[in-house]
Amino acid sequence: MNDEKQKYLEQLIVAIKLQNRIISDSKNFDRETKEAFINHSNQIKELTKRQLTKAQLKSLASEVLTFWNDGIGQEVEHFWSELKNKGIDFDRRDELSFAIKKGRFRRVEQGIAARKCWILLKELNTITDRFSYSEIAKISKIIDEDLNTRFEILKKCLKKNSIPQTQYLKFGECMAYFGQCDLFDKYFSENEVDQLYKIWKNFKSE
Repeated sequence: MNDEKQKYLEQLIVAIKLQNRIISDSKNFDRETKEAFINHSNQIKELTKRQLTKAQLKSLASEVLTFWNDGIGQEVEHFWSELKNKGIDFDRRDELSFAIKKGRFRRVEQGIAARKCWILLKELNTITDRFSYSEIAKISKIIDEDLNTRFEILKKCLKKNSIPQTQYLKFGECMAYFGQCDLFDKYFSENEVDQLYKIWKNFKSE
């Protein structure tokens, strides 16, 4: 195995061990999620023992990095910060940078994660070192706008007592957003929440 490939393999093993430690220590994942992460990590670690090409190693690294590239949260910041401190320069697809550039989150999952952790996240050195004050303020604004947009969609559907055909998927995302961020009680009465679930259940595609 040439030196470059050996170095990449060693970096991948370090990333896998780091992932396992951060996930195991986290208070934000339940036992089943942690076990799923660890099992997947161990499977990839076993694959690295084979005679693999550099391209195959990069493919395995991509699998390991999927969560850390798609996610937003304290664990994500911790992971990339430690990789950097260890001199490992894997490519990062930064979802917060994407939000700043596009004025929105890529998917509802990122919006949910940002809503749930931004108050703590924006105080981290990894955030304040990476983004300017105005960029941090912009992310806060995007989070607020994301909530307001989703609230308006749910409110309109509630008023019409139906979901427009073109809004069904968006409606489901909004329900997931409000549910996972514990926002229903703040914005809707108990009867309104029941009604939202009812029109969702009774939706019929044309």
